[in-house]
Amino acid sequence: MAVITVMTAIGGWALVTGSVSYVVTSGVSMNPVYYQNDLVIVASEDSYQIGQIAAYHGSQPGQKILHRIVGGDAVGGFILKGDNNASIDPLRPLAADMIGRPVLHVPKGGVWLKPLLSPTSLGMIGFLIISGGATATATRRQVPRGRRKKKVKAMSRQGGSWAQAAEVVKIFERMPPPVRTLAAVVAALTGLALGLAVIGWMRPVVETVTGPAGPSQSTTFSYSTTVPRSAAYDDTTVTSPEPVFRKLVNTVDLRAEYKGPSGTFDLTAELTNGTGWHSTITLIAPQAFTGTTHKTSTTLNLRSLSNRADAASRAIGVQPGTPLTIAVRGRVVADGLPPFTSVAQLQLNEVQLAVADGGSLTQSSGATPATKVQPREIAVFGHEVMNAAAARAYAILTFLLAAAGGVVVFFLTRRTAPLRTREQIERRHPDLLVHVEPMASPPGKPVVNVDNFPALVKLAERYGQMILTWRRPDADDFVVRDEGITYRYRIPIADPDLQNVDRINRPNATGSHRRKASSPVA
Repeated sequence: MAVITVMTAIGGWALVTGSVSYVVTSGVSMNPVYYQNDLVIVASEDSYQIGQIAAYHGSQPGQKILHRIVGGDAVGGFILKGDNNASIDPLRPLAADMIGRPVLHVPKGGVWLKPLLSPTSLGMIGFLIISGGATATATRRQVPRGRRKKKVKAMSRQGGSWAQAAEVVKIFERMPPPVRTLAAVVAALTGLALGLAVIGWMRPVVETVTGPAGPSQSTTFSYSTTVPRSAAYDDTTVTSPEPVFRKLVNTVDLRAEYKGPSGTFDLTAELTNGTGWHSTITLIAPQAFTGTTHKTSTTLNLRSLSNRADAASRAIGVQPGTPLTIAVRGRVVADGLPPFTSVAQLQLNEVQLAVADGGSLTQSSGATPATKVQPREIAVFGHEVMNAAAARAYAILTFLLAAAGGVVVFFLTRRTAPLRTREQIERRHPDLLVHVEPMASPPGKPVVNVDNFPALVKLAERYGQMILTWRRPDADDFVVRDEGITYRYRIPIADPDLQNVDRINRPNATGSHRRKASSPVA
């Protein structure tokens, strides 16, 4: 019973605080992920991302909607849509309206959950829990006697957890072996569920981790050309970032030097002239290379590039001669790394080729640690066994199994055979019985016969008395006396001769409790 109470308290805490909830699906909006009457256990999250399935409160009281997030955010409201729906949901729930994300899916689980949550079933479960808790008592030898019972009860409440633990052990020992085994399994499952719940809900299901620093990559562009001697330059070689005057030269050598992990390198140029026209030409096709350095070069024909842009301008009805922007783009694809792209902006007009204002011919990616969001893993002795989301799902499933087992244990312990013989009573309540010699009832005091032995047990517990018992030739008597009233339960003996033989042959295991009476049998 204690197991059921603890598990009920845990489940109630989870539902009341909103940490865990459930959704019974209806309709076909989430097919094929969920179908009609599926049970989905959801757990609250600190944040929600686009692409996740989440439950939120609908416009009607008690309505829960389980759809996928397709847009929005927690501040302006999430946009959700059923996977099988053609349109998005009309509501845009905020963070406070979100219930949680799925952690456990039980196909067709709503079929049996709905009857369980009916008013009749809930009332029955509440009655069983309350009545079961009301019948939980201390051991029979701890029952106080006489008018001192209230004082002794007050003292017993101060006994601490050791007395309660001893009582749990005694209750466990009195169970039949099969029920005892099932109770041990239920206790183990409950402990496992609590452990999984702690490690699953102590932190969010995802975490941001910092990985090792990625390799450094850089690409440096440069250009050069040879010009005739003139007043425009001090030498016959022009190198970047000096401008190249088109009146003196028409071709330029473009070089790219890459440093980083090996892979493949390609070079393209995107041409734009500010009119909306653009065109991409391949300068160097993808070439594989090894080592940590790769150098390549190509030739730019300035007149050819300018003529191409002018032809496009005339085709769209724009005056030719508009300055042309050349975006030289180098891309490296290395194994295990995202593509690394570097761009150099060049400006070409009727006079010169030069580096675009504010442009740079060298671009690099620093060796900075990479961060990523990933499921939180749970490790045991350095070995990853599961992630937090799986731990939450297993905790709920284990809790449900323990609850089901607890209910079975409860009904098995409550459903016992009726106490019809002395042997059954002595086996069931050895700590409550005191064997005495037959004694008479006090003169003038009433004797009340009770119909069954459990009723006599309740009277003994109520008045804080032990049950006195003796054997007569024709019956076994069990009595409780309090304030002059004798409560008696009697088991008639059908065959006195046979019972006398049994009494002679059977040793008295409780002889130390037998007391001698001074008066004849009542």
